[in-house]
Amino acid sequence: MSLSTLKWAAILSFIVAMVVLLGGGVAMKDQLPPYPGKVVDTNGKQLFTKADILAGQDIYQRYGLMDHGAVWGHGSQRGPEFSAATLHLMAQGVQNYLAFQEYGKPYDKLDDIGKAIIDVKTKKEFKTNRYDSAKDTLTLTAAQIKGLERAQKYWEKTFKEGEKRYGILPNTILTEQQRQQIARFFFWTAWVASTLRPGKDYTYTNNWPSDRLIGNVASTETYFWSIGGVLALLVVLGLFVYWIHRYGIWYGEAKGAALADKLIDLPLTPSQLKAAKFFVVVILLFLVQTSFGGLLAHYTVHPASFFLPFIAKLIPYSWAKSWHLQLMVFWIATTWVASAIYLAPIIGGREPHKQGLLVQLLFGAILLVAVGSLTGEVLGIKGLLGNMWFWFGHQGWEFLELGRLWQIMLFLGLIFWLLIVYRAVGTHLKSHKDEFSALIWFYVFSAVLVVAFFGFGLFYGRGSHLTMADYWRWFVVHLWVESIFEFFGIAVIAVLMVAMGLATATAALRVAYFTAAITFLSGIIGTAHHYFWYGGPSFWVGWGAIFSSMEPVPLMTLVVRGLMEYRDIRKAGYEFPYKWPLFFLVASSFWNFWGAGVFGFLINLPIINYYEHGTYLTMNHGHAAMFGTYGMLSVALLLFSWRGLVEKAHWKDGILKLSFWGLNGGLFLMTMGTLLPIGAMQVWTSFKNGLWVARSASFFERGAVSIIGNLRVIPDVIIIVLGVIPLAYFLLTTYPKLKAIEIKEGESVWERLGIEL
Repeated sequence: MSLSTLKWAAILSFIVAMVVLLGGGVAMKDQLPPYPGKVVDTNGKQLFTKADILAGQDIYQRYGLMDHGAVWGHGSQRGPEFSAATLHLMAQGVQNYLAFQEYGKPYDKLDDIGKAIIDVKTKKEFKTNRYDSAKDTLTLTAAQIKGLERAQKYWEKTFKEGEKRYGILPNTILTEQQRQQIARFFFWTAWVASTLRPGKDYTYTNNWPSDRLIGNVASTETYFWSIGGVLALLVVLGLFVYWIHRYGIWYGEAKGAALADKLIDLPLTPSQLKAAKFFVVVILLFLVQTSFGGLLAHYTVHPASFFLPFIAKLIPYSWAKSWHLQLMVFWIATTWVASAIYLAPIIGGREPHKQGLLVQLLFGAILLVAVGSLTGEVLGIKGLLGNMWFWFGHQGWEFLELGRLWQIMLFLGLIFWLLIVYRAVGTHLKSHKDEFSALIWFYVFSAVLVVAFFGFGLFYGRGSHLTMADYWRWFVVHLWVESIFEFFGIAVIAVLMVAMGLATATAALRVAYFTAAITFLSGIIGTAHHYFWYGGPSFWVGWGAIFSSMEPVPLMTLVVRGLMEYRDIRKAGYEFPYKWPLFFLVASSFWNFWGAGVFGFLINLPIINYYEHGTYLTMNHGHAAMFGTYGMLSVALLLFSWRGLVEKAHWKDGILKLSFWGLNGGLFLMTMGTLLPIGAMQVWTSFKNGLWVARSASFFERGAVSIIGNLRVIPDVIIIVLGVIPLAYFLLTTYPKLKAIEIKEGESVWERLGIEL
């Protein structure tokens, strides 16, 4: 299979996948759950309006509650599932009201026949859609109003007095009016999840969450498309294996390791030296991020408490979760930014004029965005920013917590980074038309997509429909973080393999095109598995089931080629200078297969996801895929760059070996020993009793769950003490040992290398 064929396969896969996903978004706009203009009783008396529901949605976002609990399964896994909990509270209120009306006593005092009759009537109360689209009015029965009142009282007490069992501190929401508004928003999410779509036999959320009390069970589509997902995996896996062996995708002569030797002796350019401080910031962010992860693990077992009491009173769960996620995005993204700056003059062959100054400006901008956004998130959660919360505080979306101003500044900073990198590699691209140049174009295009897809996070704003806002959010969280990061990772690995002498440009490019084609087709359309239950139409269940099932396939590619070459190098007795960057690349591939592939497929089939959604199995997949795949890849990039930045006499393999096994061993114990078993128990409970039970405080207070939760301290300590701290020590102690600047602006880097790529 020629390179040209593979290139066009990748291009067409990208175009087709984007057309399908964007086309689905256009079709979805006419099928969104309605925000009723007015909510009235059966006599026409107005109870509240659309403005109240949207105000409650604002409250949910401004206090960062998506990082404490969840709505329709999206959000944090330890706090309340607000929509499922509200729905069950309302159902209990409706049951009691109907029991008194019918029998003059509460539901729990009825005999089995009486309970069965009330159960049927309760389901009918919820399933009947009483929204009049012509009048834009939702009518509530007397029973539903009683259920609403029960839910409102619960949330008023919870957010005013606090609820330690869920880690909710007193006065989490400051005013009575705000607490009333958020209760009405939670009511709307429960109504959407329980009432039937017009003309359909399932709800706006495709019958999610599971709760037999109101008749929410898996739909026909959920079962049917699960079969399609399994079929898609087997067919694509078979084709993948056939193509690899038929066209020799993984094969080709190595370039040799001569370049690797030269890189570690290469003196620095001004921009490369300035890139070094980015990596110091990275390791400090990494240390803080994992420390907040440890705090979150403690909060999971011992809500709203810590060894130092003032920390628990000062830092709510939502603050810890927000910083844990944002710091992860920051340190990983900053690593990729810095490594691209380091590689740019090597790839381009020349240090552009004023490149060091531009890198210095970018460094200042990144620090400003990081400090400003992290501070704003805390002020927003504490309710100290008033109506400016959306712009400067906590935007309210998981993974996109930073205020809109900081988000725009980060987007502009990424564009600036792209220009910095391109001005260094552009000269080479204009003057060379060989296969290495094609590989660099692949790398540049992947960087362009990294910037472009982050921009999709600006397509929604304050007051956007909840379903549409989440549709665009996943363009960033899944497409940017998973698919486009994976595409960029493919490009980076390809360049590194050539730079380390482990593959030819031709072999690397062949694998890159091939992997990108399957990644685009499966990963982009596979985003639909996040839309199963979030108020979108049922066609997302089909698209998500088929294409997300393909995602585990394109995983073990270029790194396998690298391992083959490294094996040959070791046999020849060659002391390979990039051993630990390569090992972290291998670890990234392992976690891509195990975390993104195995754990991802485990939860993506609709019938599994229906009961699993919002449980620790999602968290298990997230940690293994994000930290395992992109975290390890980022450490590989950091160490590859640092190998060329630091004088080789001060390189220390021993401490890197400790860090490697600390990070990977700790993550393995965390996923397999804590998150996976707790998630499995939650899914069991969700299937038997409903999600509201699996997400309740009583579940986490069970003996086995509590014991496993307490054991989580072991992998956390291993990751921080044996993984992050040794890596931080290595960087901080070798930072004063950086090589000197000997290549001036405008000088050729390739002449110093003595080799033409």
